[in-house]
Amino acid sequence: MKTWRIPCILIALFTLLTCVNAMATEKYEMVRQGSTGEAVQRVQLRLRELDYLRFKPTGSFKGMTVAATIAFQQLQVTDDGSYVAADGEAGEQTQSILFSSRARRAPIAAEVEIPIGPALKGSPTVQGTLVSWENVKSKLMTNTTYKVYDYNTGKSLRLLYLGGENHAEAECATPEDTGIFLEIFGGEYNFSKRPVVLQLDANTPVAASMFGYPHGTDSKGGNDMTGHVCIFFDGSRSHVGRVTDVEHQKQIYIAAGM
Repeated sequence: MKTWRIPCILIALFTLLTCVNAMATEKYEMVRQGSTGEAVQRVQLRLRELDYLRFKPTGSFKGMTVAATIAFQQLQVTDDGSYVAADGEAGEQTQSILFSSRARRAPIAAEVEIPIGPALKGSPTVQGTLVSWENVKSKLMTNTTYKVYDYNTGKSLRLLYLGGENHAEAECATPEDTGIFLEIFGGEYNFSKRPVVLQLDANTPVAASMFGYPHGTDSKGGNDMTGHVCIFFDGSRSHVGRVTDVEHQKQIYIAAGM
């Protein structure tokens, strides 16, 4: 080995160890009564997503956010099965659970019936690969139709890609595709998220997660769908706050067989 390479290797090792150490010591910013800022907004967004907070995130940690935090904490458990202290403050322990896929949602009233699409039976007939959203976005073509497979049932439908900055936005191509969309989501539009596989090209089935409720701008007529649906890929983010949606990410991993 040439001697000039040794300092370079040492520098690289030092940089790597520094990054690993930084990751190991990274902590969530404590937010409590009176706190303000982006960290508060992130907590509020996640509490609202889990149905504990039903108001617009303000970035200010006050009474309603404290109450929502306590309600969340009362239903959460740690890795060893013990309950989280319900003190209304979102520190490292609370936020590590809050921003994970194991966070327990707010309970739903018994009289509320939520449609749930078919579950996976046996082995999946289709499976995707994990591809980053930035990579997928660079290859998707606007106003182009792509075939999407439901991971649980293997049924397919065609979606028209409309664009999207933080994740993909699409509409069903035909009324028949909308019928299949409704079928895999349990018969009606709802707020659930399902693992799907998008056929990016002949050789690239990509793991994704699809939202079951059309919303926002409607760009295509004659397809029996009003609005568009969101499709998340590995690393996609939500529009509000641009944070990772852990439920979508969980479904993406399922679609990739992970």
